[in-house]
Amino acid sequence: MGFKNIVVVGAAGMLGQELVTHLRGKGYQVFPTTSETLNLLVTEEEMKEKLEPFQPEVVIQCAAFTNVDACERDPDMAMAINKDGTNKLGLASQHLGAIFAYISTDYVFDGLKSEPYLPGDRPNPINTYGLSKYYGELLTSEQLEAYYVIRTSWLFGIHRNNFVQWVMDQARQGKEVKAAEDWVGTPTWTGNLAVAIETIINSGQYGVHHAADAGAISRYEQALHICRMAGLPTDSIRRVHSSELGLPANRPQYTPLACPDLAVPSWETGFQAYLSQYQQQTRVL
Repeated sequence: MGFKNIVVVGAAGMLGQELVTHLRGKGYQVFPTTSETLNLLVTEEEMKEKLEPFQPEVVIQCAAFTNVDACERDPDMAMAINKDGTNKLGLASQHLGAIFAYISTDYVFDGLKSEPYLPGDRPNPINTYGLSKYYGELLTSEQLEAYYVIRTSWLFGIHRNNFVQWVMDQARQGKEVKAAEDWVGTPTWTGNLAVAIETIINSGQYGVHHAADAGAISRYEQALHICRMAGLPTDSIRRVHSSELGLPANRPQYTPLACPDLAVPSWETGFQAYLSQYQQQTRVL
């Protein structure tokens, strides 16, 4: 461990909460911030003032406007948060001498490739969310010296609602689950991603990285696997084409991520760990 003080921006989110817990467990001094304590809509100078008391050595930018369809409806806000907010935060971090780690997405790709995307593949986003995140990547790489862009995909974890939890809840209640057969990606458990992020920020290999669990699967197949692995009925899961869902934003059809710099577990292994967490949390509640 080459450094100690880490600021996690967006610490109330699904990944942020997992990351804070993981890093603290590894002995880092972690300072979590939320939109209430460090908002991405404020000025760069205000961000510096908020960050400076922490004396950060690393700033991890997990905060984002992640609702893909809401981004399509409000592109100005998507750009203000994912592009401009990231840019200001990165510059503020650099001013304070901190390494900047920006968590990005598989949605920077158009989904037209037939094999997993590599970190060096050319982005070509097809929706506002992906475009806003890609602009965040560009500004980070063009203006900062010590930075990591870490792309991940199809996140699930216990700290926020997500596709995995939604499928399980629907199946328990016998409600219909419409799952697209033409969306293929890499489901990634936040616990595994937290480990990968720690590995990357300690590597000293600045630049673009991919961090996702192993495996390529459609949303429909994923929904079936989730229910089978959780011991839930699959009767309510319905195979559909994405065009039947009537969503405002287009999604790339194929975005599995190749992670050449990491030894990554399978998404099924991540799901089993998630399920244990979920069951323990349910018992506590």
